[in-house]
Amino acid sequence: MAFNRRFALQLLAAAALSALVVSPTQAQTGKKLTILVGFPAGGAVDAVARAMTETLRGAGYTVIIDNKTGAGGRLATDTLLAAPADGQTIMLTPGGNLTIYPHIYSKLRYDALKDFVPLATACEFQFGLATGPGTPAKTLKEFIAWAKANPGKASFGTPGAGTGMHFLGVQLAKDAKIDLVHIPYRGGAPAMVDVIGGNLPSLFTTLPNLLQQHKAGKVRILGFSGESRLPSLPDVPTFKEQGFPNLTMSEMFVFMAHANTPPALQKELAGALSAAVRSKDVTQALAKAEFEPLVMEPAAIGKRLETESARWASVVKSTGYKAED
Repeated sequence: MAFNRRFALQLLAAAALSALVVSPTQAQTGKKLTILVGFPAGGAVDAVARAMTETLRGAGYTVIIDNKTGAGGRLATDTLLAAPADGQTIMLTPGGNLTIYPHIYSKLRYDALKDFVPLATACEFQFGLATGPGTPAKTLKEFIAWAKANPGKASFGTPGAGTGMHFLGVQLAKDAKIDLVHIPYRGGAPAMVDVIGGNLPSLFTTLPNLLQQHKAGKVRILGFSGESRLPSLPDVPTFKEQGFPNLTMSEMFVFMAHANTPPALQKELAGALSAAVRSKDVTQALAKAEFEPLVMEPAAIGKRLETESARWASVVKSTGYKAED
């Protein structure tokens, strides 16, 4: 999952980061805790993890952020699977990596919902569809009409194939009865550049990634995947209220541990992580970056992941999409 660098830097600044990466040589006291992140330093997942480190240090942990980048986050998941189940190594990941990947990759080394256990959530957010100079549309209705009138030009970009954003675009095309060509990018930043430049008609990406450009007048958000309108976007309707309820969904960042981690350690880590999310500094940092802080009990997280996995299984099957392993 990709996010633009400016957005991630905003989150880092909002957290006042003191929460810099701690190297092993700096670890003098406290319980060692390595947080695996499957995306580069400066990205949103990385920034959320770092925003929590100072609060975790206050709880007695020496925190190391270990960026195991590659394979869309799967490398970090493989690393967690191979790590000792001693509570010293956990992972922060988008929920979609656990609920979509099993249905599009045939050679995963792990069972996402059996080999790992949820500890806590950090935040959640929605996805949005935006357009720029590449279309005259100012509303979703106008975009659909434009797509019908321009079948050879109608397309949407995403930060990558096999993502929730990819399948939201497929679902919109299906429900609106239009032809939309999917153009996957290697990250949200280059896709955003092309939308702003008029080279890409539309873009499905994370809502936090779109907000700054929307407010600056460089793109127009036509709709988003939330249940109801947001205070930060009072004039932008949800997909649901525009007649597309199948596009209602949100994504969460979730902390996972190896399934063999002793229950007592799972409980301890879950408590510390949830307390960090509830802390004033972390809550403010996340909210400023347009993330909604989210605290859920491990059992509830597990049920949500199972529900979302079943939903994505149906969506992926309907598209016939399979990723290259």
